[in-house]
Amino acid sequence: MLHFYKFSSEVEGPVPAREAYVKRGPGKGWPEECPPLRAANSFGWDVLAAFEMKFEKKDDGSWILEKEFEVESDWVYSASSAADEASGGQEVEGTPLTQKNAWFWDEDQVLPHVISKGVHSAIRNQVKVSTFLFVHTDPNELLVITDIPNWKRPFRALTAIVETDWYPASYPWHCVLELDSSLDRIVIEKGEPLCRLFTVRREAYFAREMSAAEFERFFQRGQEWLLRHGKGGASEMMDITRAYGRQQDRPRFRVIL
Repeated sequence: MLHFYKFSSEVEGPVPAREAYVKRGPGKGWPEECPPLRAANSFGWDVLAAFEMKFEKKDDGSWILEKEFEVESDWVYSASSAADEASGGQEVEGTPLTQKNAWFWDEDQVLPHVISKGVHSAIRNQVKVSTFLFVHTDPNELLVITDIPNWKRPFRALTAIVETDWYPASYPWHCVLELDSSLDRIVIEKGEPLCRLFTVRREAYFAREMSAAEFERFFQRGQEWLLRHGKGGASEMMDITRAYGRQQDRPRFRVIL
């Protein structure tokens, strides 16, 4: 299970992914009509942009965010017992935390990790965007942060797998977006999906080539399925329109209130 807590009530929580994200015109054969693509599109939860973001490219090729937002937490944080002790045992008054909606890699960055000068020029089209979500997962479950499948946009979310079952991050997670370097201006609307979240098990996954006998059984099972559910003669290309989709047993994603 994905457990989350919003940094502020001002932002949205994750929402179940949708089967289609592009409104198509008349006609048949659009990618969104394909059951396997629809299944991929709706696998997971979407993180929505909390604010409109307008990115402008400068003359030197770097990007700026036209208007930056800083969100204040609904709750207050007080220093740890170590800080209480340093203050002479007096109670330390809590204060809200703040979180920016987006920020770029620094050319002379040292923390949270070093970025060399030669590397910075290669990643200057990337921007870190806050999800405004604290998240953790059940034991042996990892969190995948990735792009929205099958949706070509002027930016993409880089794919990451985060060990959220044992790493108790004390900050909201962010996704890394890579902006299309061929453009000079990119707008991400408020409420637009930024990235996709889903959980995977920490398991050992295997691949093994089938033996000739195993493949023969597999192939025969496929031919029998076609004869039962396909349309057309045995010597023709079989039409399995709607037959595959009716038999899909797709995962379900919900947000429990």
